[in-house]
Amino acid sequence: MMPARRHRPRTRLVEQWRRARSRRDDSGLTLVELLVAFATMLILFVIVASAVTAYLSVSTKVISSYQTRDQIVPATLVIQRLFRSEVEPAPSPTSASQVTTGSGTANQCPTLNAPCPPFVLGTPTGTSVQFYANLGTLTVGGTAYPGPALVTMTASAPTKCSGCAFYTSIFTATEQPPNAGTCPTSVTSTAHCVYGTVAATTLVYVPSVVNGQTNLLNPSTPILTYNTKDPFAGTITNGATSFSTCGAPTTRVINSLTVPVASNCPADDIQSVQVDLQVLVSGVRPETYQEDSFVVYRLTSTSFLYSPYLG
Repeated sequence: MMPARRHRPRTRLVEQWRRARSRRDDSGLTLVELLVAFATMLILFVIVASAVTAYLSVSTKVISSYQTRDQIVPATLVIQRLFRSEVEPAPSPTSASQVTTGSGTANQCPTLNAPCPPFVLGTPTGTSVQFYANLGTLTVGGTAYPGPALVTMTASAPTKCSGCAFYTSIFTATEQPPNAGTCPTSVTSTAHCVYGTVAATTLVYVPSVVNGQTNLLNPSTPILTYNTKDPFAGTITNGATSFSTCGAPTTRVINSLTVPVASNCPADDIQSVQVDLQVLVSGVRPETYQEDSFVVYRLTSTSFLYSPYLG
């Protein structure tokens, strides 16, 4: 007898393939299905286009904002360093000869027993200030000039360019080394640092500033304000924008001793300076501005005192 023929069992995959093949016909997509597919694609396209447009617009604003921040941030770091380095341009005069025979300008050490302020008298305002800073020995043209530098911060007169919507100003900060050999070499010297021979160097240049002056976008917001503390009376004055005089402190006789009770030299009592710079963001319409506001404090209660080792 012939052996029975053996059949291979059909796998489940083969069976599924056979059933799917048996059900296949020649019918395609209907017109309604095509219209639904096109409508879905159109909706998706509109959503993507709107998202891309919004992204490009936000990206432009962010890039413009970062360009402005790149302009302000390095400037604010320099400004903070300058204010923290404030220092007297000479020792406090303890004799009449130091006031009358000392070299330098009269607004540095004008009164007996009054300090030589780090801030030049009459210069602190809402848009400008001059003060002395210990920036080390400055070298200009290969020549070293030891002693505190004269720092000038100021905002230019507002101007308006053609096609611009707002007036703007330029805020700058410069440093000027003292004239060679004029700074005191001891705390008992009668000399004062003298300035004017060596040209000043620009350290900070911030254009498109829109606050602090008439005709600007925010005229009532000063660029510079000063917080002072009377070292004798302990009175704190915040937000001051001008100082013009400096004299010996007011005194009272207490138990047969003459005791100072109030300062008459507010420019020397400046404990901190608030800086508020508002700068137009370039390439953005309508015009908007980026603001950077910060407060710089004096390092210590004695860091402003003159030292012959400056520089």
